[in-house]
Amino acid sequence: MPVNARIFLVRHAEKPDSGTGLSPAGQRRADAFVKYFQSLKDPEGKIIRWDHLFACKDSENSNRPLLTLTPLSEALRKKINSDYEDKHYAELVKHFNQNAQHYAGSNIIICWHHGKILELAAAMGASSSTLPPVSNWPAKWPGDAFGWLLQMYYKADGTLHQKSTQAINEKLMPDDTVDPTFGK
Repeated sequence: MPVNARIFLVRHAEKPDSGTGLSPAGQRRADAFVKYFQSLKDPEGKIIRWDHLFACKDSENSNRPLLTLTPLSEALRKKINSDYEDKHYAELVKHFNQNAQHYAGSNIIICWHHGKILELAAAMGASSSTLPPVSNWPAKWPGDAFGWLLQMYYKADGTLHQKSTQAINEKLMPDDTVDPTFGK
């Protein structure tokens, strides 16, 4: 993985009862991400400046990942790379590895579907089977959990910094009441 990079994974915002977009609650979350990510601090207490945004490619069933990051993209004036299909997360990892120099030292947000997000994280070296319990890294992502943020930090040699990598509850919205639990 790119050296000294920080990669943060989020699930797309809430979906409606039918359709491919966001529900009103999902749109509120997408809008709230603007302030949340523009004020998010690193472990040293400095506000993180975002370099790259990724969302899985729109499908016939969902364009929620792209819609979730669109308000943030507009606020940051950063383009969202949505070249990779949800099930082709390994291609995104390959892209990072093949372009490691370009992403070195970068701060990256990736928005994905919850069904593949933990597999994406594992392909990038972070899983509940390899991380310590203090990480709160989940083995499963429940269908009703929208407020989790997976924070992955990479060292100068490109390996995962296990002590800094963790899963947290953003507590962004009133219904973000479920915290990630290690291995569950």
